Amino acid sequence: MVALLHPDLLINLTLRDLRSQYKRSALGWTWSVLNPLVAVVVYSAVFSLFLRIRPTVGDPSGLDSYAVFLLVTLLPWQFFVTSLTGATRAITSNSSLVTKIYFPRWVLPTSAVLARFITVLVEMAVLLVVVALWEGHIAFQWIPVVLALMVLQLLFTVGLALMISAANVYFRDIQHFLNVAMQPWMFLTPILYPLNLVPSDRQLFGISYRTIYQLNPMVSWAKAYRNVLYDLRFPSAERWLGIVVATVVVLALGFRVFNRLEPRMAEEV
Repeated sequence: MVALLHPDLLINLTLRDLRSQYKRSALGWTWSVLNPLVAVVVYSAVFSLFLRIRPTVGDPSGLDSYAVFLLVTLLPWQFFVTSLTGATRAITSNSSLVTKIYFPRWVLPTSAVLARFITVLVEMAVLLVVVALWEGHIAFQWIPVVLALMVLQLLFTVGLALMISAANVYFRDIQHFLNVAMQPWMFLTPILYPLNLVPSDRQLFGISYRTIYQLNPMVSWAKAYRNVLYDLRFPSAERWLGIVVATVVVLALGFRVFNRLEPRMAEEV
């Protein structure tokens, strides 16, 4: 509801962020496809050929391709990382704007996330075509489900971006901590390997490793994207519930924290 009050400002800032992504670049938007392809080649060589990690066979799709197995989770993850990285500095890097005029500051981190969202839409469209080459036109039937997952991830990411960008105004170490934290977070999410490699028969304080592992909210998104785009089946009700609850809680908390910290931003920035 708040976003509807300033659509023009949000759209203009989003377009500005989009234009700046590949400014003075000869390849332009081609990089949005090349970057994940290079990552897939590198990770496939290391994890599939050298470490011999085998992807699960898609159920019921029958897909058995590490490249596709990786891409369906890597693209949403890269959207998440680049969005948070860009949004964290969205307020501090626009200090001249923040200190000179008043406008709702939440549009700065939100526009940074939206710009990356448009990029990942293009990437996911290309991925869907790749999946269709294996499975035929049936892959396109899952477009509404993929879009629903992407919108929920967008809202979840906006909530985190609001909290982190606001806190970074007061504690600049947050932007550096985020860069450090993202790498281990990636390895604690089933992106490069299947979830069944996480032991369920070992426990810590009476709780299985897999149960603790799944407290990571990005596990639910990774499994849901893999269910839809690799297995070609609907994610479980439990998975959907975890995603929706995480999204609502983080988005509400994000706006609450941001509104609390916003009044003194012009002084601190």
